[in-house]
Amino acid sequence: MFGLNNLINVFLEPRDVFTILSKRNNWKNSILPFIITAIVGIASMAVLEELLTEVQIQQTEKYIMGNSQIPDDQKEDILTESLKSITHPSSSMKLIGYASSALSTPFRILMMSLMIMLIGNFFFGGKTTYGNILVMTSYTYLIAVLESLVKVPLMVSQWRVDIHTGLGLLGLGEEGSFLFNFMSGMDLFAFWRVIVLAIGMSVLYRREVKPFLIALVIYWIFQTTFFSFIGSLIT
Repeated sequence: MFGLNNLINVFLEPRDVFTILSKRNNWKNSILPFIITAIVGIASMAVLEELLTEVQIQQTEKYIMGNSQIPDDQKEDILTESLKSITHPSSSMKLIGYASSALSTPFRILMMSLMIMLIGNFFFGGKTTYGNILVMTSYTYLIAVLESLVKVPLMVSQWRVDIHTGLGLLGLGEEGSFLFNFMSGMDLFAFWRVIVLAIGMSVLYRREVKPFLIALVIYWIFQTTFFSFIGSLIT
């Protein structure tokens, strides 16, 4: 019951949840959120597999046929071989795809916990342990589970992967451009995570929320800018 209450209340009363978890001071409390996010990742992959394959086919065709470095008389053969590997993937490739989907959010949790520890312990002079931060971050990323429950059905019903729940709805910039990528990254679920993470840091470091919120917003904008730029280069 304790675990179930925390799973629900992290959306409603995150400060209370983080206060209880910090008193328990046990990194093992992060196991349940890790399992949930992994299961949702696998389920999302299973539901979206056909759509993702279709998108990959379109992207591969666009890349090969538009690549000036590939001789025109070789493009059709290269495209045929590439599409064959996409439409008939080996068992090992399927396993890698599902494993990547399962481990994606847990990996993000681990990396975000390190960043929070750097911000809190180095820049703010705190002394909170990585274990406590990991628990707080793992429960915060249950918001990503809710995000999947909202976006995956929309992807299936609209049969497209670019579902926006933030500034991406404005449709600014061409698809794949820096502006388009940046606006897409300014997502309500992402901002929600930033706010809850700031609340969690205020509990762990026993300070006001505001300075942590400012620090995390700056980091979020910087991260979104960086990946938007990289995405615009490889599109």
